[in-house]
Amino acid sequence: MIKSKRDLFSKNMETIKDFLQEKKLYSLKDLNLLLDHLKVKRLIAQNISSRRFFDLLQNRLGLKTYSVSSEKINKVRYTLYRDINIYDFVSTFEKQGFFSMTTALNIQRLSSQKENFVFFSKELSLKNDFENNSLTQKDIDLAYRKEYRFTRSIASYEDKHIIYLTPKNTDRFEVIEYDGYAVSSVHRAFVEMLMNVQYFKNFDTVIKIFEPFKDKLDPKRVFDVIHSFDTIYPYYQLVGFSLNRIGFDKKNLGLFKERVGDLEFFTEKNKHEYVFDDYWNMYYIGKNDVQNTKA
Repeated sequence: MIKSKRDLFSKNMETIKDFLQEKKLYSLKDLNLLLDHLKVKRLIAQNISSRRFFDLLQNRLGLKTYSVSSEKINKVRYTLYRDINIYDFVSTFEKQGFFSMTTALNIQRLSSQKENFVFFSKELSLKNDFENNSLTQKDIDLAYRKEYRFTRSIASYEDKHIIYLTPKNTDRFEVIEYDGYAVSSVHRAFVEMLMNVQYFKNFDTVIKIFEPFKDKLDPKRVFDVIHSFDTIYPYYQLVGFSLNRIGFDKKNLGLFKERVGDLEFFTEKNKHEYVFDDYWNMYYIGKNDVQNTKA
């Protein structure tokens, strides 16, 4: 009986290999679905087990395993290909996932910053509940005196660190395809990095990353990204201030200025002193200038 199973696999091995090469990477669930498909096609014995099928793929076809394991991230993938890179591997973690922040910029060859970090995002499910959207200056001041929070969904893989993020649902607004990967557009990445500045050295670091390709940013599309996040914090004025800092003239940032209200906001949390910009109602970290400070 065992011999006949092996003979059937051997007889159709090249065809089975062709099926396997239709995708670069497979989960264990994917391999089981493939096994069912091969049985329907009569390319493999009907009573062969998943374990036996897996052994044949490893021993006869050289199936290779890629895996990562941490407290929050545990993923295993299988492939016949030998040119798998970390983006190929991580891109299979979630069906609707995408590369974000500096990783999205690096994939698009706009930057080479933080290449040892791989930022991967999967948006939260859409919520139907209605939150209280009232916000006071006291709420902002208290929030921005606190330390930043970092995700615990991290894992080391070879010489890289995978950072798994779960942003608010935007129906993947401004997520694009580039070189076969789903990535945040430059407009979305700009907003993501300003909203998650804790993953970078400071606010000025984010500004310096975007200065060389300022011409790739369309303020209207950046504005639409903020709108898609539907956040209660006054991010319009933060992003308007930031676009101004990387070289956009204030006269071209009217959409953002129109959204500046009475609330004062911050570029970064938990700093001892800030400089105040009264045009944007923004507190930021100045360079050797502590006039108009807020402690």
